[in-house]
Amino acid sequence: MRDDLRRRVANYLARHTTLTLATLGSDGRPQAAPLFYASDAHLNLIFLSSPDSRHSRNLARNPAAAAAIYDEVWEWQAIRGVQIEGQVERLEGEARQAALALYRTKYPFIAEFAPQVEASVLYRLRPRWLRYIDNSVAFGWREEMELDAP
Repeated sequence: MRDDLRRRVANYLARHTTLTLATLGSDGRPQAAPLFYASDAHLNLIFLSSPDSRHSRNLARNPAAAAAIYDEVWEWQAIRGVQIEGQVERLEGEARQAALALYRTKYPFIAEFAPQVEASVLYRLRPRWLRYIDNSVAFGWREEMELDAP
């Protein structure tokens, strides 16, 4: 079942583009931000952000984060999505270049914004826990999985 769930989550992540990232501010207040992401074979989520953004400042203080990826729907039976909790790390050097190649493959248009991309911080959210939701199976249907860091 774990391999089946991994496969379904990987397929879901590959078909979607935007996550909502939740971080915690220095004042203890939550903050959420929508961001484009790419995913890798380990279900890590790669995203870019300005080093001056509120969530980047939050992550510098506390790398714990949560993310949600879901379809916007109007019927409860159509609700599907992935919820993730984990740690975010700033990528540098070869790790940054490898992750950026993955991101560029998913979003080739970022070539138009090369200077902005270079000035951005590239992050990887490593999931420690995830939940896959699919109300087409049943109301509130979900599967959960703990993950080990690769």
